[in-house]
Amino acid sequence: MAKPAAASNSYDPELVKSLVNKIEGYVVDLNSERGKYMKACRSIRESISGVYQEAKARGIPKKELRIMIDTRAKLAAARATIEELERDQQETILMLAEAFGEAADLPLFKAAIEASENDD
Repeated sequence: MAKPAAASNSYDPELVKSLVNKIEGYVVDLNSERGKYMKACRSIRESISGVYQEAKARGIPKKELRIMIDTRAKLAAARATIEELERDQQETILMLAEAFGEAADLPLFKAAIEASENDD
């Protein structure tokens, strides 16, 4: 926070104006960058939409294709979350999943099975 001017209860007006102008300048820059980003995203979204239209034209149902794409993204995110953990944490998750009965759905479980099969 700006320090009050000596022997008064107010702030230096020039300092306050300078700081406000700097912040507002950065906000303008931020909004400009946001606009560029949104324009680039719009172009990419239009490309994706075009691929969905192509799929529909070739007899592939759009809704089901979207669900498949979303599911693959969620699985990749879940896999990445597990892979970021320490090995002992991964093993704990595997034990919890086995106890719950869903271990076969975990990428970690599948990798462990494949590794044990390769050891044989």
